[in-house]
Amino acid sequence: MISGRNRERLGDLLAVIVTIILASVIVALAGPGDALPQAVTLPNPVRIDLDQPGLRHLPALPAPISPDGGAGDALRKLAAEEHCLADVIYFEARGESEAGQRAVAEVILHRQAQGSHGHTICDVAYEGADRTFCQFTFACDGSTEQPRLAEPWRAAQVLAARLLAGEVPGDATDGATYYHAASVHPGWASKKLRVAEIGNHIFYREPATQTVVHIRGSLQ
Repeated sequence: MISGRNRERLGDLLAVIVTIILASVIVALAGPGDALPQAVTLPNPVRIDLDQPGLRHLPALPAPISPDGGAGDALRKLAAEEHCLADVIYFEARGESEAGQRAVAEVILHRQAQGSHGHTICDVAYEGADRTFCQFTFACDGSTEQPRLAEPWRAAQVLAARLLAGEVPGDATDGATYYHAASVHPGWASKKLRVAEIGNHIFYREPATQTVVHIRGSLQ
């Protein structure tokens, strides 16, 4: 015989069991869409800032030498022009022979004489660098920020000075204003007139007319 105290304990136990069974039935009958809402902690939104492409450090590009300027200013600008031409020779053709390096430098001088790419050697060499799209790769890819190899850089500077002084043969590229490495085939090449292949570069100019450009130095 169950005592009154035991009946109370049994009643409490049965109530707990019934509660558990009812809860299980409710959960089992509930569909996926009927699931009880749970508190979900959403992460803070992630903010992604897209920086504008930064401009590389550019050399101080000189203005054309003024006939009314001082001699000191003219010499500084001339030295800057020689430096820019040496940059092209070094970064674009330092693995070439002197003839190959000279041919690449001639493209810069032809473009300067033409006037549509800039009126100074430095303007031509660094055309587009202020717009993150350069005519010559070295001006935009950070190459100028790296240490230069001593001997190739010395040779590039000397050749640039000799070109400006007219101490080397003249136009070997027939007025070329474009070139590319022989190992690549850019789409624009088919629209230009191929005029020379020197070393590892192929040279072109516009096909419509042959622009006569006077290069410093004697023709040999």
